[in-house]
Amino acid sequence: MAKSYRIVITDDHKLLSNGVIDLLKILPEAIVIGTASSPEDLKQLLRNHDADILILDYRLGGPVKDTTDLIRWLIQHRPDLKIIMYSGDDVSKSFRTDFPKAIQGYVLKTDEPTELINAIKAVADGKTYRSESIKMQPDPSSSQQHRDEVEQARLLINSLSKREKEILIKIVNGLTNKEIATEISLSEATVKTHRRNLKGKLKPKSTLDLRDIAERGGLLE
Repeated sequence: MAKSYRIVITDDHKLLSNGVIDLLKILPEAIVIGTASSPEDLKQLLRNHDADILILDYRLGGPVKDTTDLIRWLIQHRPDLKIIMYSGDDVSKSFRTDFPKAIQGYVLKTDEPTELINAIKAVADGKTYRSESIKMQPDPSSSQQHRDEVEQARLLINSLSKREKEILIKIVNGLTNKEIATEISLSEATVKTHRRNLKGKLKPKSTLDLRDIAERGGLLE
């Protein structure tokens, strides 16, 4: 009989959590020990119970910073926990860059249910896993569009002042205005002005878009 493993599921949509629980019934070795709908719920659950595998919703209903902060907490407090990132969009590149060893699996919520089963089996066996739909996506670095985007991003980054570049790095690393102000000895109002100016120059759609521009423009190298 296969060795059993204890699983925790996180998602701020209970319907999705229940769907994953039902799916895992086909794995007799999978024991779901609990669900969590927020980072704090998850931390409390892991303080009280041992777990082997975490199926982690990318956003948990909050900002990206909450997820990155949670992963840092998991690295510190539960380094042996195997994590499968379960998301609506492919975030594997970003998280492989920021947390190259912390996350063992990546599955999209639009994937076939078998992909999540395969991911669980793989990480339980000490392997890493990316779903087929993620692996089949073309490498963007090989396209002319990507090269054009890199050149445009470099021009945008080069148009920034030294202080704006410094603040941009801190923004994409998830710091708040107050935290940035404290770190670089500016008023919070001044940081807000710089952030507003950055949005005007870079025209991002989200913080993830800011990260993409900073990364393509060479600011995070």
